[in-house]
Amino acid sequence: MDKQAILSICATPIGNLADASFRLIETLKEADIILAEDTRTTRKLLLRYKIGKKDILSYHEHSGAERLEHIIRLLKQGKTAALVSESGMPAIQDPGYRIINKCIENNIAMTVIPGPSAALAALVLSGLATDSFLFVGFLPRAKEKRRQKLSELSGLPYTLIFYESPKRIGRLMEELISRLGIRRAALAREMTKIYEQVIRGDLETIMEDIRAGTIKGEIVLVVEGNRGQLIADYTEEEIEKQFIKLMGQGLSKKNSLKILKSRYDIDRQKLYNISTKFRLDKQ
Repeated sequence: MDKQAILSICATPIGNLADASFRLIETLKEADIILAEDTRTTRKLLLRYKIGKKDILSYHEHSGAERLEHIIRLLKQGKTAALVSESGMPAIQDPGYRIINKCIENNIAMTVIPGPSAALAALVLSGLATDSFLFVGFLPRAKEKRRQKLSELSGLPYTLIFYESPKRIGRLMEELISRLGIRRAALAREMTKIYEQVIRGDLETIMEDIRAGTIKGEIVLVVEGNRGQLIADYTEEEIEKQFIKLMGQGLSKKNSLKILKSRYDIDRQKLYNISTKFRLDKQ
């Protein structure tokens, strides 16, 4: 571990264990404690590189405040720790961010051991624009929250990166087609493993491909940003919520209506009629 670091945030392989860096292996060897989201996955990595018996503490999304306080106490006592997620970079769609925040609060020295990231690997394999992109991760489970999130994303010009499970990928594809329209996309699965696969095309053709077979393994879906597409599938309630949200951000009524018109396939008069329902201070 780095001499000044108490906590090392360690990126681990996303599939192929040969992707472990020399620095990662040395850090794991030297750490007093390994903080792992999934201890089984971590033990496989340690076994692969003949790293002897280690004190491994689990820390996952269901870990309580007591476990976090215990970890911080150990670090304050001078123990060095390596933080690892199940795969890839800790804190990305991962509970490790809580440990990092707590270390910042307690002035505990940290460093990062860079390495694999499923999101970035899928992005570069997709062939879509990489100059500006947005990591979305998993969408909310609740129907209304998912709908709202997709509405927010639909007008953004950035390449979008989603995580999804094989069981729910069909539902996600249908929602994206409905809310974002037919856009270019790439579905990457089992990256760095024997059965690595990238399906490229548009959302509709990719959905046909996955329906024709069985999709297994962890999935990253990369979707083209908005290139002028208008949302045709919306409700009046959704427009009202978006209008109130934009006004709440300090925009004028005129500019709020312009933004909504640029996102939705809606008649100007209908949009104006919706806006007149509300008495809002900023005109």
